[in-house]
Order: sequence, then C-alpha cells, then structure tokens
Amino acid sequence: MDVLISAIVGDLVSRSASFVISKYFQKQPGIDEILQRLDRVVLRIDIVIEEAQGRHITNQGMLRQLGVLRQGMYRGCYMLDALRFQAALDEEVSHSSSVLSKSSPAKRICFSRPCSGSNNRKALLFDINNNIREELQRMVDTLEGTMAGVKEFLFFLELYPRIVRQPYGTYLILDNCMFGRQTEREQILNFLLCPNATPDLAVLPIVGPIRVGKSTLVEYVCRDASVRGRFSMIVFFPEGSLKYEGVIDLKGNNINGLVRHRNCASQNRLLIIVEITEGINEAAWTRLKSSVTSMTPCSGSKIIITSRSDIIANLGTTEALRLDFLPPEAYWHFFKSLAFGSTKPDDQPKLAIMAMEIALEQTQCFKSALIIAGLLRDNFNAQFWCTVLQCVRAYKQTHFLMSDKHPNLCLREDEPVYYWRLARSSKYFLVCNHHQLDSGEEIPKISVHDIILGCGGTLPRGKFEALAWRSRIPPYYNYKISCKLQTPQPMVKRKKRVSRHERHFI
Repeated sequence: MDVLISAIVGDLVSRSASFVISKYFQKQPGIDEILQRLDRVVLRIDIVIEEAQGRHITNQGMLRQLGVLRQGMYRGCYMLDALRFQAALDEEVSHSSSVLSKSSPAKRICFSRPCSGSNNRKALLFDINNNIREELQRMVDTLEGTMAGVKEFLFFLELYPRIVRQPYGTYLILDNCMFGRQTEREQILNFLLCPNATPDLAVLPIVGPIRVGKSTLVEYVCRDASVRGRFSMIVFFPEGSLKYEGVIDLKGNNINGLVRHRNCASQNRLLIIVEITEGINEAAWTRLKSSVTSMTPCSGSKIIITSRSDIIANLGTTEALRLDFLPPEAYWHFFKSLAFGSTKPDDQPKLAIMAMEIALEQTQCFKSALIIAGLLRDNFNAQFWCTVLQCVRAYKQTHFLMSDKHPNLCLREDEPVYYWRLARSSKYFLVCNHHQLDSGEEIPKISVHDIILGCGGTLPRGKFEALAWRSRIPPYYNYKISCKLQTPQPMVKRKKRVSRHERHFI
C-alpha cells in the first residue's frame, strides 16, 4: 500500500513539475516576437527624436533626455540590422565568402555600455548564439521603459518654437552636414543666445580629445543665422595665437585673431573663439578678457574656448561641454548611410554584413569612414567590398604587430602609418604626416582614392603630397598628407599593457 501511494505521489509531482515548466516556457516570448517589439519601439523613438530636432529646446534636462533617446535608437537599429542581415545571409551561407565566415559582426555584436562610476564607455561583445534572447529582452524592456517616461517630455516639447529648417536633414545627406552632435549644438546655441546670468564675461569651455570635432562643432554653430544676428563681430584665435603674451587690441587693426563675421546692424556684442592645444598663457588670457570687457562693457559678449586639456574647465563661467567619439552603434548608423546612400541595406545583406565588419574595424574614425565609405559607394559590388574588408583587417593586424597600436590611434596622434592599397604593385603606402591646408594653398592633384585604387597614372617616386579629403561642412577645410610608397616590415614585439585610451580600438 505504501509503495502504491509513493508511486502515485511521485507521478503527481512529476506531472505538476512538467505542467509548471511547460507553462513557464509558453510565457517566454520567442526571438521573432521580441524583434517585432524592438522594431516598434525604435520607430516610436525615431518619431519623437525627429519632432524634437525640429524645435529649439533650451532646457538642459530635456536635451540630456533627447541624447538618451537618440542613443537608444542607435542601439536598437544596430541590433535589428545585425540580426536581419544575418538571417538573410544564412539562406545563402553555403555560398558565402570565407572572409565572412571568420567572424560575422552579427555573431559578435558590439554595444557601448556605461561603466559604473564613470562617464566613459566600453564596448561589449557577446555571442549571438548563447545569450541573444536575454540581450534582446533587456534592450526592449529598457527602451519601452524609456518611452513610457517621455509623456512629460512630449508635453513640454510643444512649448518650444519650431526651427525653420529640415529637422531630418542630418539623416538625408550625412556628408553635407554635421552628424551626432545635435544635443551639443543646442547647448552651445543656448549659451550664446541667452542673456548672461551675471555681469561677468560669459565663458564656455569645450573639452575633448584630438580630432573629435570641437572646431567643426563651434564653426557649425557660429554659422547659424541667429548667432550672426546677435553678435556684431565673431573673432577666431587659432592654436598658438595666445601662446605668448602680447598686446590684444580688438578695437584696432592689429587683431591677433581672424575676423569671421561682422554685423554692423547688431548691438555691440563680441563672440570670441579660442583654440588651445594644452595650456594657455595666463597673461594673454587676462589681456583678452580685459580687451573684450573694455570694448563691450556689460553687453552680452561671449567667449568659447576649446582644448584637449581639462585645465580649461576652470576658466569657464558655466559647466564645461565635453565631447567624446561616437559609440559603435551611432558610428555604424553614420557609416551605413555614407556607404549605401539611397540604397536599402536590407536588399543587399551580403554587402551589409561586410559593411558592418568594416565599420567595426574602423571604429570612431570619421576620416576613415568618409574615405572608405566613398570607395564602397563608388564600387557597389560584393567582390570589391570583400577585398576592402580583407585589406582593412590586414592593415589593422600589421600595425598591431609593429607597434601594438591601432592604426587609427596612430593617425589621430600624427604618427606614421602604413595605409592599405588595392593596387598590385604595392599593398601599402606610408603616411608621414597630415595637416590642414591654409587658405590659398595649392590643393594636390593626387588624391588618396587615386593612391588606394592605383589609378591616376604613375605615382611619383619618393615622398609626395596628396589630398586626403575635403570637408563638405563648415569650415570646409581641405586636408593633405605627405606620403611615399613603402612596404612595412612587421616585427613581432613583446605585448605591452593596453592603455585605457586604446582599449576601445581593439
């Protein structure tokens, strides 16, 4: 009898456990369902962002919330692109090139995550086959929670005036306008257009690493019609102009800086832009402020000072604006739009997968994105894109063998770099240095595209100069490089500890 009761109880427990487990898994949504939710919430966020970009927002808290929404949209789009492209490519996986089978970006998706206790970001790679459901679910829950809290944001958004411009222009012609700095642009505009909070001269410090886009951002804002209408004169002091103590007379003809704009109809207000590499001569800084104050006492004049050094943060009368490089998701959005143009990436999954991989290899480098995306757009075929991907991988590996540094980091710090070529005669050319062309300086006839593709006739022997790229946004700088055809000699060195500034390049 006891044996029979024990068997019955055991069977009931087993059935109950099976029932609970089956009910649990029935409640777990599938990946397709989660993807549909992700697609819907990304679309809703995109609608809110587009509406917000068409308004002149002055509230700093709302601008920060807009930045959070924008990063969430980039993350969601990045995940959707990776999974959609990979799903389409799996149908023809047996015919895929071996260059993709090594490490498909959809199988090692890279996300930026805020580090605990720090404003810095780090990349997170995860295996799509192991925890994709968990990562998708976390992302959807986070984005849906973010959207649930934007009711107040939308209410206050209606109170701000509309901007007379196309709010979605940034997404249409990315190489003709600034990308990824909409929030920072509004913050600078608010500083320039709002009255001074105190009688003191208002100073805004902008801090960021080299070639992050500080000068481009300031120039872009200074060309705004509302800014030019408010200030009678905009004066620019480039790097080195305030290095030594000297007489600064803004009233006379011996101004050390460059006058970018004059508006006689405006009130007597000055806007001074100062670029500093590391430090500033205190005597020159004091003379500059005294000259501005004496010329325009209590008239609302402003100073914007940019530098790579955090020391200038102490010079500001307001909190410093800090710029950093784009996270991987936003960089992919930028690179994808440049490479595909008006073509829909979903229709070309094989090309899209290769583009994602190239973007991951070129993380955070605007110039490389412009150069490589231009090549891809002009040669829209799988064989060419596959060759470019192989060259980019070999180029990165070669520099790690030679110096343990990512080549983009070397380019940023003006160190010599062996850049890749598609020409059969030589796979690399040495870039000795690159710098901005002065106004009136002759533009080289040879371009980087000519060197990479091996066209444009026979290249000169020895060292020669070439046009690196032309900026299509203010201040419309042209950049040239000094280079020569030379093959690197990779040498395996002892591995060194990777610095904090280099981790995101690996």
